[in-house]
Amino acid sequence: MTKQNTPVDAQRSRLLKRLQLGACTTMEARHELDILGVAPRVHELRHQYGFNIQTLRTTALNPGGRNHRVAQYVLLPGKYKEKI
Repeated sequence: MTKQNTPVDAQRSRLLKRLQLGACTTMEARHELDILGVAPRVHELRHQYGFNIQTLRTTALNPGGRNHRVAQYVLLPGKYKEKI
């Protein structure tokens, strides 16, 4: 992935580095990585850069202690293949 100096490029870069360390929920990406629009960044990493990022559904506590249904993103080996 070519690194450029725009906020969106920086968000994609932070998210990819985080996913290389392990699974990351929407909540974690928002609060730890300061990415409010996580789904669009995942979409770009998949469709523009070919990263094989899979989405699982789970629950997570927000900082206020409330439980929410969220996406958990997992980076897998290989290229992303869209489900038909």
